[in-house]
Amino acid sequence: MDLKFPVVSELLHASASGDYETPVPRDWQVVTKQRLIPLPDALFEQYDLLECRCFMGLFPEIKRAWITVDHRLFLWNYEDESDFYSFEDQEQIIVSVALVRPRPGVFVDTVKYVLAVATPLEVFLLGVGYDAGSSRAGGRLVGGGGSVTLYATQISVPADGVAMTSIAGSDDGRIFMSGNDGALYEFVYQAADGWLTKKARKVNLTSSFVSYFVPTFLATQHDTSALSMAVDNDRMLLYVLLQDASIKVFWLGSSGGGAGNGGFQLAHHHKSIGNSAALLCPQFNEGTESSPLEIVSMHVIPPTESRTLGLVAITGGGCRLYFSTVSRMQRFYEAGAAAGAAGASTARQPEVFEIAHVRLPPEPQPTLAAAGPLLQGSRLPRQMLSVHTAFYRNGTALLAHAWNEDHDSIVGAAPACAQILARIAKQPRANLSELSSAARIEGRTWAIAETDSAADGTLNDLATVSCAPARSFAVLTNAGVTVLEKQRPVDMFRMLVAQPAVQEAQIKEFVATFSLDETCAMCFAILCAPSDGALARRVAGGGMQALGAARRILFEHGGLPRFVEASPSSFGASASDGSGAMAAPSERIVLSGRHEGLAVYLARVLHPVWKQPAAVGKPERGSAEATRLDLGIPVHRLLEVQDRLRGLLHFISNNQRFVPDQLNQMPVQPANSSRSAADAAACWRAESESLGALYELMLHAAEAISFLCLLADFNLPAISERSLTDAQRKSFAGTTLSDLVCTDGGRDMCRDLILALISSQLKQHASIDSISDVLGQRCATLFSAADVSLYKALEALRLAGDSDEGAEAAALGTGALELLTGIAGTLAAAQVRELCASFEALGQYSAAASLALTCAAQSDPHDAALAFWGDGAPEGDPREAVYRKRMDCYRCVIELLDKRRLAASGPPFDAKSLAALPSTDALFQFALYDWLLENGQAAVLFQLHGPFVEQYLSLEPHTAAKSDMLWHYYIHENQFGKASLVQRALACAPEELDGVDLARRIEYLSLSIGNCKIAVDVARSRQQTQKQRTARPAAAAAGDLLSEADEINGLATVLRESEDQLEIAQVQLAMQQQLRSLGGHDAAAAAAAAALDRRLFTVTELYDGFAEPLKLWDAVLLLFKVSNHDDPAFVGDIWQTIARTAIDHDSGDSAADGDAGGLMAVASRVARLGRRLYPSPAAFPVALVARILADLARERPLEYAAGYVCSTLVQAAVPHWAAFEALNALYLKAVASRAQPSGGSSSDAGASAQATADLLAREVAALATAWIECAQNAGPLAEGFDPLAESSSAAAAASGTGRPCSAASGSSGGVARAALPLVAVDEALSQYIINATLANNVELKNELQRVQAHIRQAF
Repeated sequence: MDLKFPVVSELLHASASGDYETPVPRDWQVVTKQRLIPLPDALFEQYDLLECRCFMGLFPEIKRAWITVDHRLFLWNYEDESDFYSFEDQEQIIVSVALVRPRPGVFVDTVKYVLAVATPLEVFLLGVGYDAGSSRAGGRLVGGGGSVTLYATQISVPADGVAMTSIAGSDDGRIFMSGNDGALYEFVYQAADGWLTKKARKVNLTSSFVSYFVPTFLATQHDTSALSMAVDNDRMLLYVLLQDASIKVFWLGSSGGGAGNGGFQLAHHHKSIGNSAALLCPQFNEGTESSPLEIVSMHVIPPTESRTLGLVAITGGGCRLYFSTVSRMQRFYEAGAAAGAAGASTARQPEVFEIAHVRLPPEPQPTLAAAGPLLQGSRLPRQMLSVHTAFYRNGTALLAHAWNEDHDSIVGAAPACAQILARIAKQPRANLSELSSAARIEGRTWAIAETDSAADGTLNDLATVSCAPARSFAVLTNAGVTVLEKQRPVDMFRMLVAQPAVQEAQIKEFVATFSLDETCAMCFAILCAPSDGALARRVAGGGMQALGAARRILFEHGGLPRFVEASPSSFGASASDGSGAMAAPSERIVLSGRHEGLAVYLARVLHPVWKQPAAVGKPERGSAEATRLDLGIPVHRLLEVQDRLRGLLHFISNNQRFVPDQLNQMPVQPANSSRSAADAAACWRAESESLGALYELMLHAAEAISFLCLLADFNLPAISERSLTDAQRKSFAGTTLSDLVCTDGGRDMCRDLILALISSQLKQHASIDSISDVLGQRCATLFSAADVSLYKALEALRLAGDSDEGAEAAALGTGALELLTGIAGTLAAAQVRELCASFEALGQYSAAASLALTCAAQSDPHDAALAFWGDGAPEGDPREAVYRKRMDCYRCVIELLDKRRLAASGPPFDAKSLAALPSTDALFQFALYDWLLENGQAAVLFQLHGPFVEQYLSLEPHTAAKSDMLWHYYIHENQFGKASLVQRALACAPEELDGVDLARRIEYLSLSIGNCKIAVDVARSRQQTQKQRTARPAAAAAGDLLSEADEINGLATVLRESEDQLEIAQVQLAMQQQLRSLGGHDAAAAAAAAALDRRLFTVTELYDGFAEPLKLWDAVLLLFKVSNHDDPAFVGDIWQTIARTAIDHDSGDSAADGDAGGLMAVASRVARLGRRLYPSPAAFPVALVARILADLARERPLEYAAGYVCSTLVQAAVPHWAAFEALNALYLKAVASRAQPSGGSSSDAGASAQATADLLAREVAALATAWIECAQNAGPLAEGFDPLAESSSAAAAASGTGRPCSAASGSSGGVARAALPLVAVDEALSQYIINATLANNVELKNELQRVQAHIRQAF
């Protein structure tokens, strides 16, 4: 609510006003007379010597009154009441005196002000040194008003006979003077004479260029002389009040400018002020012939008070005329803007200068009631005052009204804050309403000034309950200085409760006027006032009556928490649920006035320092970078706030009924209340929780202030420079008190500063116990038991480092570790790192590692970091902070291990030393494993046998190196089944892996098959062992057997799938080798070969993506074999293509494999393929291949030799019996086709068929011969040999593998001979002989007969 109080321009939105409220209590006064300080007798003695002129005034900046008697100047310290100083070093009559700011860079730093003294002959400057806190005799005035020293500057300018009637200065050092000739001058001075300028000169600011050439005595016309001047330093304006009651406004430039450079120009001249005021306010009766207008004073309104109103002029009748330098339309738009928003935009050349508001004066008689709103329904003129001196600042006006010849009446007017706030709560805008009173003083008033002119004021006196002392004013009269003090609402309340018998009606009237919340806040101000404060002195003046009454009002009239209906969202709006039906009104809890008063009072206590920077950067001299910290809030202000907080804490602690609880509650509801007991309990519970939070805030704020004062006592700049890092200094600089009290970061800063303080004191060999006692007494919440343990551990480590005895150092280190172990969770990561470094310096490496790991464990008792890491470390997750802290702790251990590994004198690095580290922290184990792998210590990782090795190696990303280590780890642990699965996963990984090519994948598959077979054997052995155990219960044994069977079945499935995958992978490898053989002159082949290295492909992918597009026919046949794909026509075409390609390739160049050309090239190609394809009928149909070979033999008779076809088939791993069946079938088919030619010339077809039959008969004969030789070479006849065996299928079954004789040399002769169907071969040869006889082929017949005879002879 304090921040919502309007500025002056928001209250003066009408053209005129005259509302004055009746004060409560009714005998209250705006200002009260505190004391009268009579003029010293020495001044009266000087006054008796007066010959010409005497002037008087006040310099509140230096706590002095000034009096001139002819040529003598006297400075009187009215605070000290006796201190007196005279200046008589010149002989001219003094016509005016002013205290102004010095121009920068001209005087030394001790000169705070400049005293400008004007005489008819010259204007000279005196330097003024002022020290408000020092006390020293000899040449200085010493007393309660501080010490003043005058310095002769030797800076002066001639006056040329012009009496400077008024002097004013700006904050940038410019001095303006108004002469009795009507001109305005500027006293321009500098440190020394320049090339073209003098050290000091007088510049006429208002005369024309011609006037410089006209002598002064010839000038006949003068402008109206000025009475007074006022400088607006924010808006860069100079106001000049002339004797004809007109006002001139001069623009000083956006940056002050200067004389002669366009920094001074007349902006406006308002000549009809009286008429303008009468137009705005008909009750204004000044400015007429009977009552001419007289303006007695002008006062600048700063932008903090109003950004649209810039000047208030007070007339002789007591009216206040508010002037504005912005247009009416702009005032309307800026009326609601915050006053503080003016900022840099206030310094601009004025657009207009007009009266914006007329404020009528209050009644001159202090005993009369308030005049009321005379402007409403009445146009009678207001009774005017007779004002000859006035003062205005921050809404308070003091008018010196001539009561009689010997006395003045100080009429005061100030805003009625309570009434204004009450009206704002009901309506958007409120008019200015004031309280007024009059106080009679001795003598005629010469000057009125506020004693603390630098204090920031506010219109809202309610907000100054405890933030600042009451405003006081000095009124200089010919009798002395009367000190007046402004009465605030809290002073009104104190005066009310200090009465011997306070009437209940008076209390209720006061509460109704100021609200219950504000009344309770005033009770706190009285009850908790500092013992040395002004308010406490006033309370003491009323005895214990005021304290008792305030306590009684607080507890008896403080109200109760209650439920009330929530305010509607807008005026006149009704609540609806959206369907047209009226919704039930919502309710909220309104806390008691006692609670709200406490919150208001606490907010006002903390306001002066709450948002102020607790620490600010302080650079070294000559450096722009802040290397030190200093307090940003003055210590005296911190102590004032702390005293009020302690008083408040003391009151609450000594008044237990203030905070309700279960056993000591105040009446919860009035007797006639309809609320239930549960509702009342809920209200009290809400109030109790809020009061507890407020109490905690008070406690933390008081201790934060104590801590800041402690830092000041221990020299914060030196501590920050020696014990804080640059990052910490930057972080602390600008941190507000609210941050220190309310945020975790602020409390961490306090801890860091405490650590820096301790570290700084330890360096100076201070005792940790004494420092801990001081911190515990002054800021217990900031300095906990954990901090005590920390600092004791630090001291133990320091002593251990200084000790020369190894045993003593070890004991101290052990003690420090014990202290730190209990508080490890409260340590920050940076602290852990420093502590680990201290243990490392002592050689206690295990202690350093233990501390870091303990800190990590205690910082995260619920393992949130592991869950955060397991969830993929999502951004913005609150668990990230604790994860980072744990990783920082682990990094301390890892760095320690790394240093020990690299140290030449360190202990050996092995698994045994690492096994001593905690093994239950998964995150640490993972960090340790990472470090081991980075340093090439995979073997040590396998030796750790930790519970997280398998999990670590299984974590993503699944790199080839980690997976390779994982299956090695499984082999090391005899877990062959898991190793098989990992190897198979490596081989079948869908993405490209570093260092894993196709050959490596095939190797992984082979290893997987081998390990899977071992796992199956182990499982079967274990199953057999389980079956042999008969002592176990039947149910348990059955369960174990079932699990073993499931494991075996699963492994068998994996084994089968791996073998199938291996077969396909081998085809893929063959394709890659074939493509690489073509890669030298075929880019597509090279690219395809590289692509085959990326992963294992399926049969379909290999066929569609590589074999068929690239015409890799060998690979197509291999794919047909592994997939058992049956397509006889296509396979026949492929074999034709392969054979023709071999023939065509031979026609130009020799075969790539170095074999003979022609038919031999085909035989070599078929033999190589056959050995890989047979016995697949889909990829290697023996009859088809034999037919193609026979056709080629007939086509190339010159290259053909008997046995070509059968030897090619046998070399292709086709068994003799299979070759015999295929050749015999082809022979029978040829004989049949010879008998029944299908078309064309019958003789040609028959001849061709006969030739084919003859060739096949020779091949069978050659096959039989080779067969017999093979059987004979195998050894003697085995027992059980059946020479009548005729079934080829039986022979195939007996042969087992069906491999050729040359490849089965290790088999027994019986097995080899058993593969020879003698009857079938003999019958076939007999048939061939008959056909040869019929065809008259004697040569063939003789050859067949020889073979048949040979067979019969051999068996």
